[in-house]
Amino acid sequence: MKKIACLIGACYSIYSCKPPSYSYVPAAMNTTAYSRTGEGQLGFMFGSPGIGAKGGLAITKNINVNAWVSTLPPGNDDYGSKEFEFSAGIQTDAEKHDGVTSFYIGHSGGSNEKKRTGLTGDFNRTFFQLQHSAVDVKLGGARLDGYIGLQVNYLSYKGTKESSPFNDYLWYYQPYFGIAIGGKKCSV
Repeated sequence: MKKIACLIGACYSIYSCKPPSYSYVPAAMNTTAYSRTGEGQLGFMFGSPGIGAKGGLAITKNINVNAWVSTLPPGNDDYGSKEFEFSAGIQTDAEKHDGVTSFYIGHSGGSNEKKRTGLTGDFNRTFFQLQHSAVDVKLGGARLDGYIGLQVNYLSYKGTKESSPFNDYLWYYQPYFGIAIGGKKCSV
């Protein structure tokens, strides 16, 4: 396990590319792998994207839809943003495999302002995401999901910087990994 963690860390450092530095670029948010039809997940977060909520639903055991919204009111650093993201995913059957491989396609957008640099604008980001997950791994009385993936993004940013028009279009990629801990499966 230690070797895998070191390998993930090394790959993340070596292969990550530099995203745009003029605005906040959200991390991969649509990372849920579902273990059965009808499973829904909902989460709330506080952190660098501000106050956010995300959720998703497995329409079938292989098809899911996901969404995320957040807002960060301008604070001491005079940076503020409003963002949304949605995606559709296709995944392998969790009951037939030890792990779940997922492919997502999605879109996000929003606006931000950075008063310190005089930047304000709107952005749209289309992405493709490939992920491999372990789902419902027993950890005492809890269940653990773990995932590793790669997201490829196309960002379109249009705005002003110091009162001059500012437009940028670029491709960038983000490797990512994470874990989620929850309770036992329950039937509704």
